[in-house]
Amino acid sequence: MSIYPIDESNAAAVARLMSSIKPDWWDFEGARRQLRDVSLLAKLIGWYLGDSEKPKGWILCAEYEGYSYLSVECLGYDENGTFVMEQQIEPLLQCAEEHARAKGYRNLKYIISSTDMSCHGRPITNYADELKGLKSNGREHFDYFVRYGFSPTGFIPSCYGENHHGIVMIKPLRG
Repeated sequence: MSIYPIDESNAAAVARLMSSIKPDWWDFEGARRQLRDVSLLAKLIGWYLGDSEKPKGWILCAEYEGYSYLSVECLGYDENGTFVMEQQIEPLLQCAEEHARAKGYRNLKYIISSTDMSCHGRPITNYADELKGLKSNGREHFDYFVRYGFSPTGFIPSCYGENHHGIVMIKPLRG
């Protein structure tokens, strides 16, 4: 498989993939809009993995030049009809990391939901204490990103619903 940039000629194919393997997150139009919306404050850039006309996985990032970081906005991979976000997308993570390094960015950022994490389902009252005691309750996606070099650095409380938090993950880009 090869990696291709997402552009006008293939955004619809990636949007179809997104909406077919995770329809509770995206319908086709919503996915397509997210992939191509240039009115956002950040510049969007993305890549997909697969054949030239049939994507198997994607990563969409936002460049924040003023803050010197690349933010992973969404990603996924079709593992025989199952939506996954771990080792299968690593070539795309590496592509994003190489791009960020080439642009001189200092960090990669990713926000992971608190599902299957020790902070999930209850209010966060002391962020520092919560970060110190943060544990994965078998959350493979979180564990994979930690192994890849990301560290939890903060929270966006209740951003996915009441007591369903976003965990801010940062990977420094040194060297």
